[in-house]
Amino acid sequence: MRLHGRSSDLGAFFAVNVGLVLWTGFSALKLLQTDPSLKLLFYRFLYFGVAPLGALALLFTLLHTDRIRRVTPGVVAALMAVPVVFLALLFANPHDLAIEGTRLVETNGVVVMRVDVGLGHVVLQLLYNAVLSVLAVALILYEAVRLGRPYIPQAVLVSVGLAAPFVFVACTTFGIPPFSSDGVNLVPTSAAVTSAAIGVALFRYRFLDLPPIAYTTAMEESPDGVFVLDADERIVHVNDRGAALLERFGAAVGDPLTGVSPDLDLTTESNDSVRTTREDGETVYLSARSQRLERGDQTIGWVIVLRDVTELHRQKQTILSQNEKLTLLNQIIRHDIRNDMAVILGNAQLVEESVDDEVVRERLDAIIRSGEHATELTENVRNLMATMLDDEETNRPTTLAGPLWAEASAVRDGTSEAAVSLPGEPPDVTVVADDMLGTVFRNLLTNAVRHNDADPAEIDVSVEVRDDEALVRIADNGPGIPDDRKEEVFGRGEKGLESPGTGLGLYLVDTIVSGYGGDVWVEDNDPRGAVFVVRLRRA
Repeated sequence: MRLHGRSSDLGAFFAVNVGLVLWTGFSALKLLQTDPSLKLLFYRFLYFGVAPLGALALLFTLLHTDRIRRVTPGVVAALMAVPVVFLALLFANPHDLAIEGTRLVETNGVVVMRVDVGLGHVVLQLLYNAVLSVLAVALILYEAVRLGRPYIPQAVLVSVGLAAPFVFVACTTFGIPPFSSDGVNLVPTSAAVTSAAIGVALFRYRFLDLPPIAYTTAMEESPDGVFVLDADERIVHVNDRGAALLERFGAAVGDPLTGVSPDLDLTTESNDSVRTTREDGETVYLSARSQRLERGDQTIGWVIVLRDVTELHRQKQTILSQNEKLTLLNQIIRHDIRNDMAVILGNAQLVEESVDDEVVRERLDAIIRSGEHATELTENVRNLMATMLDDEETNRPTTLAGPLWAEASAVRDGTSEAAVSLPGEPPDVTVVADDMLGTVFRNLLTNAVRHNDADPAEIDVSVEVRDDEALVRIADNGPGIPDDRKEEVFGRGEKGLESPGTGLGLYLVDTIVSGYGGDVWVEDNDPRGAVFVVRLRRA
């Protein structure tokens, strides 16, 4: 504990060893006495070490294998209840439940006291400790077999240490030489076997220095390579995926982590990717996460999780390259194509005003409509690409009334075919949005006018402000949208059978609003028409 700091499992381990000391110490004092009353007193005292040994061993095993994460008074009380009852019976001995009788026997010049134990002693001491010790051994062996070869030697040694006292009791009961029921009680000497076995497990197989079994509970099932490093940053255990990575890089258990990659850094908890090169020259990218293992103020090792992300890195580079090309395309659409279309439309309109031939005017009108269609297409594509390519967070508190009133007024003033009505007072509310919010309303208002077959077309804009959201409703008196298409109209390329539009407008609306954390949907208007509802979060 001085080396590694205090912890629950080390505290339980220390208590087990204190129990061994009390047991062997009072056993020696009992053997050295000639006074029967002192022999009996020391006999009772030695059970302060023996009685709780099974409970303490099981408690340590539960902590070490991560069966319980912390020791509570309830857990300790439950395990120690039987030893406490037994010790009370041992000193009070009602109805000879603990001790039925004692006798002195001289053997080889040594006076020993033989104790005939009662039913309480057999049940509350021998049987209880045996059951708990068997459970402890079973848990340690189970975890060792499940986790692999590195844990088996230490688990076997600890199991031998826990089983030794019961083997000595059995040998004494059956009189197997040199054990004898009437000779010197050699059962306490089993503590030497226990101490020796645990000592080898501690100092040869580093039972407590290696990361406990709990650290590797999920290792074998992990899709990543999991490495356990000791305090010297050497690999002491890996799972199957980790073993495969070691083989690829020509490294092995026992090598330092730099055998995999000299660029892996244990001082940070995560690295996006580490570029490393195999012996055959192949470049590999590894995602790395590290977790320091500590006891008290001491670092005893690390758990490193590595994942081969070479393919993901290649895909990322491909996406970045595509984004660069899309950015260039967006610039072309924003400038070159829009400027050329403006020139085409301007000249077509001038020519239309200067000719009287009806056939020519019809042809020019068709050119103008197609040009306007192309202009709308480039505008929607430009906005859509701007939304898709923007990798920075642009959402911020945005006044709702500003872009909504501006776009509604522009549609109302720009067409004589429809009447657009707004609330009397603009709502004083800010929502989570950005500069693209006006594009949302422009597309919805334009659609409401363009697809309206009523005479006159009526567009009604209303705003409902709630505690944490604002709803904008754009209602029209057009043909409406069938129920089976209310979801489909927001899909990529969706448009009505008679629609002259691009089919991107509503998809753009849905993409932008979703980026704000909002939603958009269609409802039926009364008596006819559709209502597009935009839900935005209040800032």
